[in-house]
Amino acid sequence: MGSISAWLLSIAGVVILSVLAEFVLPEGQMNKYTKVIFSFVILLVIIMPLPKVFGKDFDISKYFGNTGNVLQDDYLEQVNLDKLTAISEGVNLKISEAGLKNVVVSINANIFTEKLEIYSILVDLRELEYDQNFGAKDITKAKAKIIEIIRQYSQLDGVEVKYNE
Repeated sequence: MGSISAWLLSIAGVVILSVLAEFVLPEGQMNKYTKVIFSFVILLVIIMPLPKVFGKDFDISKYFGNTGNVLQDDYLEQVNLDKLTAISEGVNLKISEAGLKNVVVSINANIFTEKLEIYSILVDLRELEYDQNFGAKDITKAKAKIIEIIRQYSQLDGVEVKYNE
């Protein structure tokens, strides 16, 4: 008897919610759409217990799929991509502020894991230009300054740095 009363209460709750939504929303297209949506929800609430009554095992997730893990994975990938972009932009900005222009820092990383995995860093020095802030045009000094800037980021500490000259 408890499942029947719960079913009737859920039907009554959805009907009351749809009536309240109809009163609150102004006349027009939006009201028509909400009526259609609430009609669909009421229909689902009414027919959901029927497979159990007839002894069938019914799982609605089989028809709509399980998208929870996909959404979580997409979220983690986006968070890792945002971290990687922020690190890369920060390193490039600090190198530019140090007086080294046209230096391109590329970070090789795996964003598809739960924690961002950084494998290596490629520093392109082929179009390197020295600013008056840097001083002498010394490639060894420039590399040392770049390493110093990279090591300021804890995520990049201990990561192999390769140069393309």
